[in-house]
Amino acid sequence: MMRDDTQADGQSAYEPTEAMSLDDLFGRSPQGDDAARSQPPVPAVATFMYAQVYEVGGICELLSGSAASTLVAEVRRALAASAVRLRGEIAQRRADSILCVFTDPPDEPPTHAQRGLHAAIATVQQIAELAMAVEAKLKDAPHPSLAISVGVHLGAGEVARRSGTVDHMVRATGEGLEIARVLEKVGADLRWSIVTSSATRLAAGQRVTHGATGSLELPDGSFLDFTEVTGLVPRPGSTTPPSYFEELREVIARNQQALPGWEPGSMQATQFLVEGYRLVRKLGEGSNACVYLAQPEGGGPAHVLKVMRMEGPDGESNLQRFMQEYALLARIDHPNVARFHRQGFSVGAAYIAMEFFPCGELRNLLGRRLDPYVALYYLRQIASGLEAVHAAGIVHRDLKPENVLVRDDGIVALSDFGIAKHTGMLLTDTGAGDVVGTPYYLSPEQATGSRIDARADLYSLGVMFFEMLTGDKPYHATSARELLRKHVEDPVPALPAGLQWCEPLLARLMAKDPQDRFESAGQLLDELESVVSGTKD
Repeated sequence: MMRDDTQADGQSAYEPTEAMSLDDLFGRSPQGDDAARSQPPVPAVATFMYAQVYEVGGICELLSGSAASTLVAEVRRALAASAVRLRGEIAQRRADSILCVFTDPPDEPPTHAQRGLHAAIATVQQIAELAMAVEAKLKDAPHPSLAISVGVHLGAGEVARRSGTVDHMVRATGEGLEIARVLEKVGADLRWSIVTSSATRLAAGQRVTHGATGSLELPDGSFLDFTEVTGLVPRPGSTTPPSYFEELREVIARNQQALPGWEPGSMQATQFLVEGYRLVRKLGEGSNACVYLAQPEGGGPAHVLKVMRMEGPDGESNLQRFMQEYALLARIDHPNVARFHRQGFSVGAAYIAMEFFPCGELRNLLGRRLDPYVALYYLRQIASGLEAVHAAGIVHRDLKPENVLVRDDGIVALSDFGIAKHTGMLLTDTGAGDVVGTPYYLSPEQATGSRIDARADLYSLGVMFFEMLTGDKPYHATSARELLRKHVEDPVPALPAGLQWCEPLLARLMAKDPQDRFESAGQLLDELESVVSGTKD
């Protein structure tokens, strides 16, 4: 472990730094609180830069007191130097972080976004140089790596000049700086050196280069598009060697490898973010999952992102079930089964990208009687989707109108296979006796916790067919237990007058004994052909 803070020639391993008092080191004015009072805040549209240097404390523990003080002073200098040089003002400064504000005088063209992003790039470069000095000093001892993450955002805030403090100090509040802080955490989680909102990058001009993009849900439920900053290109007519800009990109890329990244259990992942998509709006939310409408970065039709949070005591089992859903359905290509595009992981969450259905759920069409031929039209499509699913060895186990989605051409497709079971899977299977599914559409064998097969889905389809024909569910009860008992014991209610020709079909679908139902969805489709042909004769 490195203890000596000098080299063999007695010189400091770092560049000379003037001594700093503790008050100056931690941003406190020696003149007291009265002297540090701010002028009245002024509303402003500004660019806010928040930078955090990681592992300063861990490295200081390996150094002697004087060397640690020198390192902290150098970090503070590196954090402030470029921002101040580019006319930024310091709103907050700590031993390992800084918040800066970039504004423009009223009579000048707006350049604060450009200056803010250029300062962020230069700050990463300076911290990277300091990291190399640390590496050289501690090369013989195990040590963490110094790294920086920077968030930059152009937004609204209030800025007040401070009196009685060092130069370039202001007091800042507002949404803009809070978003800059969030973007810094995004960068640390994703291991991106610099993250900026997409609008800020556009306002900064053409010289700032960018890489991956993503979208972020903010605490107020709104969404923010963001992008990774990867470097600069020379201005027209620049005499700076191209190698300088290439080295700059390499420095930014090298720094991000040393960032901590998100880890399970981290409190940083308080907002959902996903790389490669622009979140448009939230479509729904459950106990452990949210559904978003999102636009892929590469263009094309919108996708639905089904997002499962991995936190909590059930995170691991929920993740297994979530991954199983994609593994089961990704290989099925059928017009009556929702298309699954990809599966991925974001900070603190796993997600599935699937087809977007602008007309919503079949549920939206129920609540009233459908024309029997319209009901047969949907029944045939759902049965066709089940035939494909069952052929892949999958039992849906939660078939209901909410899990049947409607395309704008009227074609319906099966979706939401979160509790589906592959007949050959044991690892994520539910235990014997578990009741899984939605009670109104549950088969008798599911209600009793018995072993099930594809015919359980046909029973659920029968319940849906009854609801399409009548506008109501076949069974109602004041408790889940009583509802399950009715599925097991009560006869199928009679259909209204004029629909008796549908009763033989419904009786086989909703038979209490699976042996009395259709053997398969394919056999049901054959019967439907006969029923439709018979009604036309």
